[in-house]
Amino acid sequence: MKKYAIHSAFGEILQTLICSPGASLIQQLGESYIVEVSDGVDDATHFIVSDSARPKQPMPLITTNTPLIADGIDEVIISGIPSGVQVEWPDGFTHIEDSGSVGFKVDLPGTYAFQFTAIPYLDKEVTIEAVAAT
Repeated sequence: MKKYAIHSAFGEILQTLICSPGASLIQQLGESYIVEVSDGVDDATHFIVSDSARPKQPMPLITTNTPLIADGIDEVIISGIPSGVQVEWPDGFTHIEDSGSVGFKVDLPGTYAFQFTAIPYLDKEVTIEAVAAT
């Protein structure tokens, strides 16, 4: 049995599959491609470059000013965001970040999660705890 990865032209692994050896499956399928990979390869930890699986790297994020005071004035800055990273905000809004940082203010105490996604990085969740103003 051999393992294959179906991936996009950008290297994102869309799916992996295991099948019997046979004719080469390295081919283009519309906007996707198939390439043989080793057993430990999956979409969460790897991406494809030049028909070769490479491990994703940690995203170099830095979070400052935590815990956040929930007063609508205090601000947390998440910096070190590589260009082209998709940011999903706690309210579900997503955008591609190119400035390198985002700021977050809130006036309600609670836990707020941001999701950062981009090839060639491991997905990263940043959780911010907003505490009541005293």
